[in-house]
Amino acid sequence: MSYNFPWVPSYGSTATTKPTVQKIKFGDGYEQRVATGINSTPRSWNVTFASRTNDTADAIEAFFVARGAVQSFDWTPPHGSIGKWVAREWTVQQTGPFTRTVQATFDEVFA
Repeated sequence: MSYNFPWVPSYGSTATTKPTVQKIKFGDGYEQRVATGINSTPRSWNVTFASRTNDTADAIEAFFVARGAVQSFDWTPPHGSIGKWVAREWTVQQTGPFTRTVQATFDEVFA
């Protein structure tokens, strides 16, 4: 079953790409590098859903809890293409009597 993450993050969310590379260093300073696998450039997004109503913050957090960092979900990042993602951790901050900010890290997965 495929799950879709429908909420749009606030401006200021950041992307990180860290290619997975195996490297071998030789004694004379020479280094040889090779990409590991066919999906060697996974993306990671630190997303923020700032000052959302308590109901919306509850829904976002419930979505993460239901997936439990095990099930992936479909999400289209800003300036990107749809992919499969996992939210491995998130934080919730009370920002007002009726609002909260949810921050999460989305890691791209390929299965």
